[in-house]
Amino acid sequence: MAGTYRNIWLSGAFLLAVGLVGVALKSAVWTCVVATLLALMGVVMLRGNRWRTGALLVAALALSLAALDSLAGFLSPTPMGRGLVRVTDPKWWPPPDPILGFRPQPDSTVIATATFGGEPIYRVSYNFDATAARVTPTAEANADTYLFLGDSFIFGQGLADDQALAAQFTKANGLKVQGINLGVPGYAPNHLIRLFEAGLLDRYKDRKVKAVVTWIIPAQLARTTGEGGWLGSSPRYVLENGVLRWTGTFNEYRWRNPIAGAKYLLGEQFAFIAAIGMRQRQEEQSELFVAMMARLQVLARETFDAPLVIVYSWPDEKSRAGDGDTLVAHSLLQSTLRRVRDLGTPTIRVDTLTDGMEAAKIMIPHDGHPNAFTNEMVAGAVSRKLNLP
Repeated sequence: MAGTYRNIWLSGAFLLAVGLVGVALKSAVWTCVVATLLALMGVVMLRGNRWRTGALLVAALALSLAALDSLAGFLSPTPMGRGLVRVTDPKWWPPPDPILGFRPQPDSTVIATATFGGEPIYRVSYNFDATAARVTPTAEANADTYLFLGDSFIFGQGLADDQALAAQFTKANGLKVQGINLGVPGYAPNHLIRLFEAGLLDRYKDRKVKAVVTWIIPAQLARTTGEGGWLGSSPRYVLENGVLRWTGTFNEYRWRNPIAGAKYLLGEQFAFIAAIGMRQRQEEQSELFVAMMARLQVLARETFDAPLVIVYSWPDEKSRAGDGDTLVAHSLLQSTLRRVRDLGTPTIRVDTLTDGMEAAKIMIPHDGHPNAFTNEMVAGAVSRKLNLP
């Protein structure tokens, strides 16, 4: 009996150590390596053949998980921005929001900095007005309004307020139109649909909205099914008989469906688990994405009698297979974009504007987001697409 108590005490201590290492290192691979070493110690220290055999099996399992995850990580493309250290003040930004999951606070300022290898990349202020929109230059009275909705590309991550797309658009048109920057880093089309359906854009109904502009990138595909640690409280939509239906949040869905929740949590920690069923999941994401863009087009028309304009940084028939750092097959990206363009909404291809230019000229170094120069070109392209003088 004493030996059993000793085994239980040692096992508990080993589990606690593994948990502490996991929290401290935030690395599934290194946590598995530590678990392997501790399990091998258990083979020596535990008493009884069953306990030692169990410890050996745990060591083999942990080592296998570490090896599989390392291999999956090695085969995955290196994402843009790896090695870049981003910090915001306040630290937890954007703050939680009961409708969208997260959203900037009205009348607030955020200081954002980024470094790479200890060298500064940017230090900028994000300023928000009373409606939680990022500050843009003020246009003349009674100017037509253009809403810019989307993620960090629309928001202007890493750029000053007046360098973001909506601000550049307002300036490019001599302050005769008002661009409204409603972009938020990490958003996806599901957030934009919820903005409409929850009535958060109704405040602009009397503002002569002439167009709704968004910017799509391949990374948004995965966000439509909540693949991202920041998306748990975000709105979840499903397709039922070709119709989008809001079901609550991704967290609520995962609590109601423990198997799906466990699969998601394990996939967040282990790349090889996330890869299981990835192709089928990406096809589902493609279907959702196209349906969401179609829904946005309808909502823009119903709410403002205005077109949806889609700016895209996305592989198409003019791109080479392997361009970009996405895990999604080139053919699926092409077919998804083709279906989006078939919706008939105006589109703008960013690569046409930047063709032949070096990355350093059009992107924030080590970051991948468009810089002020690119936003200026895109603002001009949006103006031409909308036949503005």
